[in-house]
Amino acid sequence: MSEFSELRYLCGSLVAVLLASILLTRGWRSKHRHLPGPPPKFLVGNLKDLPTGGHEWDQYAKMSELYGSDVLYMTALGTGLLVINSFEAAHDLLDKRGSVYSDRPRLVMIKELMKWDWNLILMSYGKNFTTYRRVVQQEFQPSTVAELYRPIMATEVIALLDRLLRSPEDLIQHFRLMAGAIIMMVTYGHKVDSVDDKYVALAEAVREYSAQRPGTELVDVFPILKYLPSWFPGAGFQKYAAIGKKLSIQMRSAPFKMIKDRLASGTASPSLASRLLHQSVDTGGIDQDQFAQNTCAVVYSAGADTTLAAMINFILAMTLYPEVQERAQRELDDVVGRDRLPNFSDKGRLPYVSNVVKETLRWKAVAPLGVPHATVSDDVYRDGYVPKGTTVIANISAMLHDPSVYSDPDTFSPDRFSPTDQKSEGEPDPARAAFGFGRRICPGRFFAEDSLWLAVASLLHVFAITNPDGRGGNGVKGIRWSSGLVSLPSPFPYKLEPRFSKAPELVSAAERT
Repeated sequence: MSEFSELRYLCGSLVAVLLASILLTRGWRSKHRHLPGPPPKFLVGNLKDLPTGGHEWDQYAKMSELYGSDVLYMTALGTGLLVINSFEAAHDLLDKRGSVYSDRPRLVMIKELMKWDWNLILMSYGKNFTTYRRVVQQEFQPSTVAELYRPIMATEVIALLDRLLRSPEDLIQHFRLMAGAIIMMVTYGHKVDSVDDKYVALAEAVREYSAQRPGTELVDVFPILKYLPSWFPGAGFQKYAAIGKKLSIQMRSAPFKMIKDRLASGTASPSLASRLLHQSVDTGGIDQDQFAQNTCAVVYSAGADTTLAAMINFILAMTLYPEVQERAQRELDDVVGRDRLPNFSDKGRLPYVSNVVKETLRWKAVAPLGVPHATVSDDVYRDGYVPKGTTVIANISAMLHDPSVYSDPDTFSPDRFSPTDQKSEGEPDPARAAFGFGRRICPGRFFAEDSLWLAVASLLHVFAITNPDGRGGNGVKGIRWSSGLVSLPSPFPYKLEPRFSKAPELVSAAERT
């Protein structure tokens, strides 16, 4: 049989399977009402209704307004898609019904071809997931973060300040280095001194490679395609997957080999890896080395990007809202003074600075659509049928910009979290949505909040952050945020200068202590 005939036969078979699937789905629809959403088209479902072109979170929110529902149901080529646009619905489904809504989609490309099935973030719900999650959660609980990780954060934030004083034009590079340095020291006890560090470079290579082809691949829609050889017409995804698989293996093995070699020679610094290898840990029957390697790789791969995105959003906000920056700096001058840098002991006395951090997480969610969930069984919500295997998207951005919850949601306003006569506790803390939900909530959220708080407080204390173009809050209209799991803003003008004459001396003195 010729290649053309084989391909025609394969495509015909796929269409037949798809048609059967659609007809079965339509049969179910005749017996069960689905939740509101655009009417599906024959065969393709709502494929043409799915947002494209960027800022998908805003498009889903507008779709919610159009259909008068905070929960939308669609289908695409036979697969169900549930989009949750309000905190209340997310709490109902992802928190209260976690036993149904805590799975992940199959993700053939990433998990089966690129072999990222070891990653806790992508792992299917089950025994292995709960075992890995329990250990990661223990390692990043607030008391552990305060005792073991805050000193590392302090060291790397001071190094960040020094680099920014020397070359403020390399802001993003310095932010990325700080975030990577904290993660590498916490996870492997490895000190990172430059962007040329091979482990930071490896993590960046994985990030850049993954960003080349965001979104769903055809093989995710038709899993049978994963059996096609790479030379087969239309199977170019196999070559992409092979390189991704190689990077996945390197990300797990390279830093883990480094820490094992140092442990053997007695030169290792304390770290998550050393504790997992030397202490008695219930791995649920998983080989201890494999368990430690996978756990560390999860932290290594996921820990830096979210911090980077939040810090870039913070800088952008300060260029657009100078009055917020000035007020935060007055608070720092009153509490900390100009003879030292802020530290964690100041946190309780810097409520406005803490509100700036909260507003940074709310104003622009670093993961606007989160990581998709999936249902493990059929469910009914508000009399609407949700089939087993439905992909579930929590529109975190919509929740954090809900005008019924947050007044003037597009404006960066830290005061919204302060008590008022109308709201004794202020508007809700964005952390309730920003870090995910239920059994999939980010186990590193306390770590992330702490590292962001110290970086923000220190940057505000040392630098005047300005917009050389002189634009105010309306300048955000020219900014576009990237699609993908972690969303970054497009380049924008900024200027960093020491806020007072002694600021560089404070940083130099802190580095020496």
